[in-house]
Amino acid sequence: MRVSRIDQLRKKENQNMSNRTSLRPSQWLHRAVKGLLWTACAALFLASGCQGKATREALMELKEGQKQILERLDRMEKGQQQILSSPMFARQRPQIDYSKIYDIQIDQSPVRGAPGAKVTLVEFSDFQCPYSQRAQAVIQQLLEAFPNDLKHVYKNFPLSFHKRAMPAAQACVAAGLQGKFWEMHDLIYGNPQKLEDEDFKAHAQKLGLDVARFEADLQSEAVMKRIQADTEDAKKAEVMGTPTLFLNGKRVADRSFEAMKKEIETLLGAAEKGS
Repeated sequence: MRVSRIDQLRKKENQNMSNRTSLRPSQWLHRAVKGLLWTACAALFLASGCQGKATREALMELKEGQKQILERLDRMEKGQQQILSSPMFARQRPQIDYSKIYDIQIDQSPVRGAPGAKVTLVEFSDFQCPYSQRAQAVIQQLLEAFPNDLKHVYKNFPLSFHKRAMPAAQACVAAGLQGKFWEMHDLIYGNPQKLEDEDFKAHAQKLGLDVARFEADLQSEAVMKRIQADTEDAKKAEVMGTPTLFLNGKRVADRSFEAMKKEIETLLGAAEKGS
């Protein structure tokens, strides 16, 4: 009966540990240590049936030590909760001002849509970011919904933890030097699993580019400067992730088609009144 009881306790603890992915670090540590202590207790408990009083005394000492460790972990977790809920911590978290208008330079960036459009959509994206990829369909819908009133500007913001984002940005800018930025843009986003150098070369061939020139341009100063300029613009616009979109300099809070369509209609209405 003792063995089955220990097994039941260990099974219960293992079930609790399975939820660790949703826990804060201190909570996870609390449960991990507790699980290890239960394992040690179980081992000594089983051994006590064979080795008698000395082992039982060791088991009692271990239980007392377990109690002290868990009390310390509880205090640690309470301390973390106090820090997270403190006003000082809240002040340190970046606050996004969706009413702020940013002056984003677009003169050297690729643009598509209506040249004289009253609304400009600026996109900071990462070719390896799945959210950036999903945003492309919404942007295309908007361009089709406002063929005469919307233009789309693309800016590279490759994130450091996406290892193929920078090479993809280089490929797109290099293609742009031969007048095929948007075509390469569409091929890369349309084939998210093909982000190796050979894939970019295949895209270049498909687009009819001078492949030798394309490969030489990938690491060229002109290409790297263009991407660096985009990342500097992102910093000035307080971009922290991808995709980040701006409509006439105002950061987009809701990237759904319906919400952005409504915002564009509002901007067009304001422009009409002001003219």
